[in-house]
Amino acid sequence: MKTLYFFILLCLWQTIGYAQQTLKGTVTDTDGEVIPFASVYLKSSMKGTSANDNGKFELVAVLNPSDSLMVSAIGYTEVAFSVSNLSNPVQLKLSKNSTTLEAVEIYGGSGKTLEEMTAMQMTGMDIVRNASANGDLYQALQTLPGTSKVGDQTGLFVRGGDATETQTIIDGTVATNPFLGNTPNMPSRGKFDPFMFEGTTFTTGGYSAEYGQALSSVLLLETEGIPERTRSSVNLHFAGVGGSHSQVWEDKTVLMGGVTYNNLTPYFSMTPQNVDWVKVPEALNVKTAFRHKTRTGMYKMFSQYNASNVGVVLFDPEQPLKGRIFDRNAHDIYINNSYKGLLGRAWEIDAGISYNKTIGDISFGDEKLKEDNQHIISKVTLSHEIADFWDFKIGGEYRNDQTRWGNYRVKDHLTSAFSESMLHLSSKIKLRLGVRGEYSSRMEKYSLAPRTSLFFDLDDFNQITLSYGDYYQKAPDEYLAYKEDLDFQKSTHYIINYKREILGRTFRVELYHKEYDQLVKFDDDSFNNNGYGYARGIDLFWRDESSISFLDYWVTYSYIDSERNYKHFPISATPDFVTNHNVNVVANFEIPSLRLQPGFTYTYASGRPYENPNEELFMSDKTKDFHNLDVAINYNMNIMGNHTVLFASFSNILGLDQVFGYEYSSDGKYRVAKLPTSKQSVFLGLFMTIE
Repeated sequence: MKTLYFFILLCLWQTIGYAQQTLKGTVTDTDGEVIPFASVYLKSSMKGTSANDNGKFELVAVLNPSDSLMVSAIGYTEVAFSVSNLSNPVQLKLSKNSTTLEAVEIYGGSGKTLEEMTAMQMTGMDIVRNASANGDLYQALQTLPGTSKVGDQTGLFVRGGDATETQTIIDGTVATNPFLGNTPNMPSRGKFDPFMFEGTTFTTGGYSAEYGQALSSVLLLETEGIPERTRSSVNLHFAGVGGSHSQVWEDKTVLMGGVTYNNLTPYFSMTPQNVDWVKVPEALNVKTAFRHKTRTGMYKMFSQYNASNVGVVLFDPEQPLKGRIFDRNAHDIYINNSYKGLLGRAWEIDAGISYNKTIGDISFGDEKLKEDNQHIISKVTLSHEIADFWDFKIGGEYRNDQTRWGNYRVKDHLTSAFSESMLHLSSKIKLRLGVRGEYSSRMEKYSLAPRTSLFFDLDDFNQITLSYGDYYQKAPDEYLAYKEDLDFQKSTHYIINYKREILGRTFRVELYHKEYDQLVKFDDDSFNNNGYGYARGIDLFWRDESSISFLDYWVTYSYIDSERNYKHFPISATPDFVTNHNVNVVANFEIPSLRLQPGFTYTYASGRPYENPNEELFMSDKTKDFHNLDVAINYNMNIMGNHTVLFASFSNILGLDQVFGYEYSSDGKYRVAKLPTSKQSVFLGLFMTIE
């Protein structure tokens, strides 16, 4: 470990002395008209910035003559400019692309939705280079404000909400099962490759009436369009091997396919485990995609098949010294079709349909369960600019949910309709008014959710947004199996957001208060909607991509105060997935002279409450504070003319003890700690792009 520390310090020392330059310029179209808010970045390092509303930009970075400067904007064809041919200052010209659509909603000429302007965003490179993520989208999102570090459960836990309260939406429709299984007491990885998305928007509250069935947050993912050229990729690492190929025709059609096989046996042989594995995790992933630009829009298709096996010994409250074996063998298929384009001359259409099927055999000791879930979701959104001051949107969504878990079966038809208007009250003030209605055939209940946001564009770099809204989510299927007439669970959001973004520096602060009502509760072996709760706090985010040419970093802090009286809770208490204080520091360095990209992620979380049956006061005990420091290093090179990246990650390099909670025997005499699967680990791999 001392060698690792020395290597990192050496890398940083050499970085400080490396040359850096400032490139200034303007982005215009072919007629000389400025293009506001264009994206400008270096292809090799992804170091970049955005132009202001006058099309001007300033990029501070190491400018390698062999590199390319990528420039893109909505409605224009992306262009690669050779760095060796650029003057300083430079005028970069883009040509309009008649087949590339602008966003459905255009606010203040930025080409961005209100969610994109106020929420937090990540690129594929942000995810892959995050030292704590190991290439997993959801692990990377846990370094953003508003989330809690929950290392023993699967999913995103946002502002006092559990994992079921966050929806993942891909190209407009919900992906109901975005994770590779759900093993008790340990988190599962997301099953989607972060590089398949060109847009990743994470909103932690106050979102549009277009989105439903999410009490806390939505993750909006937009799959990539047409790649620049035909290319292939190969990856090899301690946990498996994979490859993919994209074939492009005439810059308007692409067919993609890929296969990945993971087996953690080599990885576990090098990394001591805190878990007694009966069956080492194994998974096969096969994916295909098709994209085609029409004259007025784009059609996208994406499909992915996953097969996985895992077996592990878990703590058994009835047999605390023996344990019980959990075994899961599952198959999952996800298919998403979408089309976004013009409908006539005045309307735009965004339509999609998705299919998600999961079949699994689960054994838990002597108990055998059959898992069989199927979800078909379709959605259509129509939008129209009625006048210069009024953008209008209307749409509907239909969900067919069929769930089988053990002996219970649940079928539900959920029908939704929504409408939303954006009123441009002035050049600086916009008002969004929306409403969403839903009906569940299983519960035979209706919901009506009004939502509104008031947006103040203070100047070119500062904005304030006020949001209010009601959000509904049907009771989980395992509860509806026993009581059909449960009502929708409800949350109400009150949010104030301030954001400043200028020349690669972003500051964001958000105050929020969230009220929960009609939560499912168990009383005397019966289910009802008498549960309630609240969550309130502040989220801070600072990111600087430009002040230091060799460094891109962000710092987050979240404070949350939250209590609930739901499920089996006898009183109102803080749930075990809520940590009052959360801090993340993510830093990524560039060392072009050594072709290295080192980085680190530090995470702190205050202690989590847990239920101790030996204490009189419910949920009164807390774990010790959580500290974690991860380090990752990428080495860029060429193998037979192909760009290749060697990567290594080192988790918990300080070797700190980490406890997520405790489990107790039925009589309260024995307990075991919930620990990470390994205290420390090293992960090595290779990724090659072939063009």
